[in-house]
Amino acid sequence: MNNRNSILMIAACLSAGAASLAFAQASVNLGGATLAQNTGTRMVEVAYTLTGDTPVYVTLGIETNGVAIPAPVSVWGDVSTLENPAVIAPGETAKRIYWQAKRDWPSNLTTQARAVVTAWFTNDPPAYIASYVVVDLTGGSTATNYSVRYSVTAPDLTTDTCKTTELWLRRIPAGTYTMGSLTNELGREIDQYETQHAVTLTKDFYIGVFETTQQQWYQVMGTKPSFNTNVTYWATRPVEQVSWSKIRENANGSTLRADALTWPASDSVGEGSFMYVLRQRTGLKFDLPTEAQWEHACRAGTAGAWNNGTTIASTNTTSDANMSLLGRYVGNTSNGQSTDRNCGTNLNTTLVGSFLPNAWGLYDMHGNAIEYCLDRISSTPKASNLGALPVTDPPGVADVTVNRVFRGGGCASAASGCRSSYRNGINYSTQTHPRFGFRIAIQP
Repeated sequence: MNNRNSILMIAACLSAGAASLAFAQASVNLGGATLAQNTGTRMVEVAYTLTGDTPVYVTLGIETNGVAIPAPVSVWGDVSTLENPAVIAPGETAKRIYWQAKRDWPSNLTTQARAVVTAWFTNDPPAYIASYVVVDLTGGSTATNYSVRYSVTAPDLTTDTCKTTELWLRRIPAGTYTMGSLTNELGREIDQYETQHAVTLTKDFYIGVFETTQQQWYQVMGTKPSFNTNVTYWATRPVEQVSWSKIRENANGSTLRADALTWPASDSVGEGSFMYVLRQRTGLKFDLPTEAQWEHACRAGTAGAWNNGTTIASTNTTSDANMSLLGRYVGNTSNGQSTDRNCGTNLNTTLVGSFLPNAWGLYDMHGNAIEYCLDRISSTPKASNLGALPVTDPPGVADVTVNRVFRGGGCASAASGCRSSYRNGINYSTQTHPRFGFRIAIQP
C-alpha cells in the first residue's frame, strides 16, 4: 500500500553499493546512492542526493532476498521516522542516513541485504512514519470504497470535518503497562474487578481520536439510530443506541452469527455490520479495541484514575474537579439524564472533543458515551477479575457469556465509573441505550 504514494525510490545493495532509480517526479530528484558498512560495529551509512524544489519525507527500508524486514528503528540522519517525521529539504550536499543494524537485526548479517531509500509527498506520508490514519467518508453509504491517507500531524479542530466526513485514528505504540487500579484508589470497585497486573501489547494499533459520531455512522450505514436528535448538534455527538452486535456482527444487530460467539475464536465480522462495511471499503481491519488496548490508549502512560495524571479529588464522585476537565459525566450534566430527544448539549452527551485530550491526543476517554470493547466479561461478578499475573495480548475472560466489556463511563455516570480502570459489561445484542456508543480501532 505504501509505495502507491511514493514519488520516487532508489535501491542499493550493501555488498556492491550500486543504485538504480525506480521512478521520479519532475520537481525533485533522488539519486547517487552509496552504502558503507563497518563490519565490526555493523553500522551502516547510506548516502544519497536530493535535488529539486520540493521538500519530502525520506524513508529507509531494508530487504533481504527481496522481502522487506520490519521498518528499521535505530536510524537517524537525513531520514523520516515515526519518532521524528522530519521533512527533508533538497540541497547540493549529499544526504546521509545511519542505521545501527546490530540493534534492529542482531541475528542476521547485513551483507546480503538491500537498502531502499524512498521519497514521499508531505501530504501523504507512508503508514510507518505516520501517527494518524485518515478515512475519507465523503462518498457516503453508497460508496464502493473510501480513500485512506496517512498524516504525521493531528486533525484540524477548527472545522468539524475530522468528526463528520472523515475518521481519524491515532497510532498507539506497543509496550507494557499496568492495567487495573491501586487498592486505595477512590471509587474502586469493591468486587475487585480491577486487580493490577502487567499487560504487554506486542504490536502497534490504531484507535479513534474521537468517539464515533452520529454523522460518521450515517456516512457509513445511511441510518440515524441515536436518541439525541437535536438538528443543531446531532452530527458531532457520539452515535448511541447501537448494540455490540450491530457494530460488528450483522446489520440488524439482533443475534450473533452462527460461527459461535466470534471473537476471539474468529476476528471476522458479520456481513452488513458497521465494521464489515468499513473493512470492505478500505481494506483495513477495523474492529472494536480489546479492553487491554482501550486502557493502554486511555492511560497514555499514566497510572492513576485520570489520564491527565491526576486522581479522584474526593469521595464525592458525583462532583470531581479533575474529571470535569476531561469529559461529560453526571457532575457537569445539567439535571442528569434527560428524556428529551431534542435536548441541547447541556444535557446527555455533548459534542465529541469538547474536553481536554490525553497525551496521545485522544478525546473523551472519560465520560460522554460509554464505549464497547471486544472482550467478553463474566456474568458472575467475581469471575470478571482478570487476575494479577502478567499477560501478553490478552483476549479477556474465557467465559461463554452474552456480556461484553464496556469502558470509560458516560454522560450520566459518576466520576468513579469514568476512571481509566473501571470496567463493566452489557448484553451484546439486546441492550441499546442513549449512553452507549463506541470508538473504532484498526487491529494489527
